[in-house]
Amino acid sequence: FTSTRDLMAGLREMVLMKETAEKGVSNGLPDEKEEECPKLVPAQDTSNNSDEYFTSYNDVEVHRLMIQDKARTSAYQDAILNNAHIFKDKIVMDIGAGTGILSLFAKKAGAKKVFAVEASPLVDVLKEIIELNDEEKVIEVIHGKAEEVELLDGVKVDIIISEWMGFYLLHESMLDSVILAREKHLAEDGLMLPSHANILAAPVQLDNWVGEQFNSWGEVYGFNMTPMAQRAMEIRLEKGQPEIMSLKEDNLLSEPVVVAEFDMKWVQREEVISVEDKKFLSITKNGNFHGLAVWFDTKFDPLIYDEEYEEPFAKVDLKTGPCDPETHWKQTVLVVPGNMADGEVEEDEVIGWSLTMAQSGSNARQYSLGLEVLDPSTEEHPVPCDCKMGKCALMKALLEKEDQDMEDLEEI
Repeated sequence: FTSTRDLMAGLREMVLMKETAEKGVSNGLPDEKEEECPKLVPAQDTSNNSDEYFTSYNDVEVHRLMIQDKARTSAYQDAILNNAHIFKDKIVMDIGAGTGILSLFAKKAGAKKVFAVEASPLVDVLKEIIELNDEEKVIEVIHGKAEEVELLDGVKVDIIISEWMGFYLLHESMLDSVILAREKHLAEDGLMLPSHANILAAPVQLDNWVGEQFNSWGEVYGFNMTPMAQRAMEIRLEKGQPEIMSLKEDNLLSEPVVVAEFDMKWVQREEVISVEDKKFLSITKNGNFHGLAVWFDTKFDPLIYDEEYEEPFAKVDLKTGPCDPETHWKQTVLVVPGNMADGEVEEDEVIGWSLTMAQSGSNARQYSLGLEVLDPSTEEHPVPCDCKMGKCALMKALLEKEDQDMEDLEEI
């Protein structure tokens, strides 16, 4: 089975606005609170013009909901204020400043200059917020794209802070802008916050969601309406969109695996234009394999060489998985339609998949997600492989022994 699913540009804010409009309305699923990806506006071609994308962030409700995401905002607050010794007297750039909350944190941490860069029309409100909270005039608001703005006298910044992450990390492709801005504005020994980002994935069971969406048509006031279930599946396939859900640990059928890892100081645009990952793993409990959930973790833990700091950097993690506090990003699920009726798997059973994430050629802010379920008995496994099939387990043990032998030699 192969499926290509697109999330339109600016989807995060559309989901948030829909969530605001329907606040307090539940779909009756205690473990899987579904949030569809609504096509409220047509996807725009942003390859040459990003006006529509930036205008979407002019909505106040979007920013209110993002700031009220405690896990998100507190992680940035802790990463900045708990490292005031790193920010003291530094020049900081806040990319996509929005309400200016990160810029204000940086000022509070002792930064001597903060460039709050915002490309959306919200910049006028941002200027008013900064004027109210920055009597010392530490923060300078700049209207424009971070990769295009010019700083006076070509000054370089010591720290770049930005909340650029989208669904499954890469959605909206704001990372492209952050990378280009880093190359243009960051000092050679400068820091990126967050410093690292990982994409993770795990097979999941969605029994409640499947029951609500499809199985409920099997008996309606004593009548069989299963053709409606078939039509519901056809509509899902026609829409070709992933599901945005809040999953719980119980939904997971295995331990999460890392799909991609990025060091924000060094990652290049070529690395995020397309991501491909092939995995095989062993199921850890009996259940129904309904789809693959994808999410991300970020880390604030930059490598610092300068010995001027008496204290190390106070590490902070921002995690968005099913086992972590819920965030507005939730998790992105690529449903396997063929497994809706019969996706039963058993503990220790090996499953495999090929996952692709590629920027759309016509819309740079849109990714196409592709999922192909693989046959572990016929497909070649990557080395090392974490599944428990005999050959893979043996190869993994040999590699671990080789690593241990090398470590022992180094100690001699």
